[in-house]
Amino acid sequence: MSNTRLIERYVVRAVVPYTLASLVLLTAILFAQQTGRYFETIFHTAVPSSLFYGLALALLPTVFVFTIPMAVLSGAIIGFGRMASDSELVAMRAAGISTWRILWPVLALGLVATAATFELNLREAARAQQQLRLVAVRSALYKLDSPVEPRTFTADIPGYVIYVRDGDKSRGEWGRIFIQTQDDAHATHVVTARSGRIDSSPEKSELVLQDAVETRLPAADARDQSYVVERIAQLRIQLRTGRSDLLALMRKPESNPDDMEWGELRRFVAKSTGPDRREGLLILHKRLAFSLSPLLFALFGSALALRLRRGSRGFGVLVSLLVLLIYYLLTIAGDQMARGGSLNPIVGAWLATALTSAFAVALLVSRQRQISSWLKHRAADRSATAAGEVKQTSDASQIRTRHWAASFPTLLDLGIVRTMTASFLFGFVALVLIFNVFTTFELWRFLASHRDRLRLLAQYLFYLLPLVSVELFPGSVLVATLLTYALIARRREAVAWWASGQSVYRLMLPGLAFAILIAGGSWLIQERVMPQSNVRQDNLRAKIKGGNITQPAGGAERRWLVSANGSRIYSYEFDTQRQALLRPTIFEFDPAGVEVKRIVNGEEGKWPKPNDLEIEKPQWINLEEARVSRQSAAQLTLSGVDPPSVFRPVLDRPSQLSAARLRDYIKPLKERGAETATLAVALQRKYAGPFSVIVMALIGMPLAISFGRKSTVIALCSAVVVSLAFWLLAGGFQQLGEHALLPPAAAAWAPIAIFSGGGLYFISRLRT
Repeated sequence: MSNTRLIERYVVRAVVPYTLASLVLLTAILFAQQTGRYFETIFHTAVPSSLFYGLALALLPTVFVFTIPMAVLSGAIIGFGRMASDSELVAMRAAGISTWRILWPVLALGLVATAATFELNLREAARAQQQLRLVAVRSALYKLDSPVEPRTFTADIPGYVIYVRDGDKSRGEWGRIFIQTQDDAHATHVVTARSGRIDSSPEKSELVLQDAVETRLPAADARDQSYVVERIAQLRIQLRTGRSDLLALMRKPESNPDDMEWGELRRFVAKSTGPDRREGLLILHKRLAFSLSPLLFALFGSALALRLRRGSRGFGVLVSLLVLLIYYLLTIAGDQMARGGSLNPIVGAWLATALTSAFAVALLVSRQRQISSWLKHRAADRSATAAGEVKQTSDASQIRTRHWAASFPTLLDLGIVRTMTASFLFGFVALVLIFNVFTTFELWRFLASHRDRLRLLAQYLFYLLPLVSVELFPGSVLVATLLTYALIARRREAVAWWASGQSVYRLMLPGLAFAILIAGGSWLIQERVMPQSNVRQDNLRAKIKGGNITQPAGGAERRWLVSANGSRIYSYEFDTQRQALLRPTIFEFDPAGVEVKRIVNGEEGKWPKPNDLEIEKPQWINLEEARVSRQSAAQLTLSGVDPPSVFRPVLDRPSQLSAARLRDYIKPLKERGAETATLAVALQRKYAGPFSVIVMALIGMPLAISFGRKSTVIALCSAVVVSLAFWLLAGGFQQLGEHALLPPAAAAWAPIAIFSGGGLYFISRLRT
């Protein structure tokens, strides 16, 4: 009985390893990218680990929806391609084995994957989308429960600007509080207090202040220009935080068809009419079509691989990418025509599946070309090539024996670098294409409402490329290292190299040099290109999704700053070209930093000297006297003011700042005692990021040489598992750093040090 299934088991063993390796690699890359984006856009401050892991688990099903079909297609094409290159398929046919017997094990694999994607598309993906929404809401609620960071200006509560000099966020206790707000009559209220707290309930939040002073400043156009200063032992301010709206959003049933589960979506289609019904039908049948895609790709990939003469793994990956691009482009075309009304929504949803299935069947039933003569020539060419390689290897060994100390680089070094460069470019382009397909499908439902959707998408993907490049460089170097050094190990070039008297360390030198070169390129892109491009792509993404465009650096946005000694708080707009403050308001405090003693307003502020601020047409109010008085002058000079560089606006997202600008942004915050753990970790990660490229090379080279002689797939899987562990460990250390449980440098550099040590250990275990 065991012999009757020998062919089937052999086919499964040929296809499954490549399928699993593709699944792990693609899932790791897409998952890392998506979590990185969500963590920065949703979690601007440190949040509990439960929200962190909740978001990660919610993203996983949406990633699997895309990577499982891709992995089945890649596994079928690469596995059959490898069998064809070794003439195993021809031998099977010569032995009388039918195409169906060769084909059905892969179809069975596709059927198993289809069962998984049915569960994902019909249930888990929709639940995951709902979970993503809930995680975002819970993150907002967490911030509302303790919305104020000590020594940081908070403007998240509508209508209020709050600054707390002292406080314990874990207990919700604050000290030396400053609040500015406006009432319906446009009068400004300035409140200071010695201590305070927030009392939150499900419906509202109240700010409870002790030993408070409230100053009412009339609006400029008000008839009554009197000032009111009132001392209050306990002051309660009800905050409109939007907590009740967030709770209602959590309880609200899902109304977007994209985020509905299968049963809800069917009921929505049954009850809807007009455009809503068309949209619901389109989404429902797209889910069915995507659920069948693993079986479809198993059939198409097998049919295509059985017809192809070439069978290298790289060629198989290239064909897989082309098939995926065509399939998803057809899906987008069908979606667009269905939304535009030129196609029935059911036809539009199934268009790509129907055309791909028809082509796969046509490949199977068409007459196969006779390739026996080609195989004979191929075998002869291989023999000649092998003989030539042996001779070249022998000659090269003699040359290396005589000139083992030849200067770097040698011809072999250049050959390794050329192979790594080709493999790197191939892997990088392949990963970028897969990433862009995933991103396009993520945004397409939002793009459908834009007239210039294609231009917007092209611009967004263009400005997204620097960020994608920096994120994909480590994975691309890992792939290039594995392919290059596994090939060296399989061809026994490493043995010839060692026999010539050279060590394994010398063999790895060109690979390490290549990784250092890519790491340098990653650093240049991260520092010189990525900050500006990230501002553009964030703005384009907000425009695509219908959100607010982020304020670019140097814009005329009202900003707040506390002086280094804490004696003043500035509210201003900054003119970057003239290095001046526009419409500044300065609040001067008593020596204890509790009560405001003077408020100065002016039209413009300039620096005649580095620490002197000259206010044009100032007006100021003295509050420390028994009777409030108002004065004005042509000019007023304030001494002991911070230099203009401190007032210059910057963006608060680390991805939109270079390391130098982020360091300059953190420095004044630390001088003012603000909490900078999250930003400090981000800065250290910028420094450590390029070194992850070198770590991937240190891990990939010994694994490729150790396992490459046995199986390239084993080497690939081992390296992918190790690199995934590196990413998980880096994320864990990042969380520890952001929660101030580790110093920022340790949080960023510890994973680099640990895995560099592991890579060096693997290298030391190699036969030298």
